[in-house]
Amino acid sequence: MAEEEVIAEKSDRKLKMSLNTWDLLFLSLGGIIGSGWLFAAYAASSIAGPAAILSWIIGGIIVLIIALNYAELGAMIPRSGAIVRYGQYSHGNLAGYFMAWAYFLSAVSVPAIEAEAVVEYATLTYHTFTTVQFCSL
Repeated sequence: MAEEEVIAEKSDRKLKMSLNTWDLLFLSLGGIIGSGWLFAAYAASSIAGPAAILSWIIGGIIVLIIALNYAELGAMIPRSGAIVRYGQYSHGNLAGYFMAWAYFLSAVSVPAIEAEAVVEYATLTYHTFTTVQFCSL
């Protein structure tokens, strides 16, 4: 285990820190603010009505607590691959492996979801996207 720590520290030193604070801020906001919150707000308000605001407040508090935990872990263990490494350090290699795959699958699926959302939003403005015209013989 100590040998893996030494290898991890050497590989972390090779990484070049080239992003500034604004880059990190906008990358984080771009990852957080997507089309999902619009779909979720519509679905929640259609089911729960005005009480959906309470669920958004509770969810925001929970996400804030999770973000503060990750900020604390990032300050305590400054290593690359944070979301994967923390699970590996606390629960072992198998947990880190599953976390890596879960993160990879979530990151890969985002462009397709965003493309679908753009098309769905565009159909509200441009109805020609949904109109299918068949030639009758």
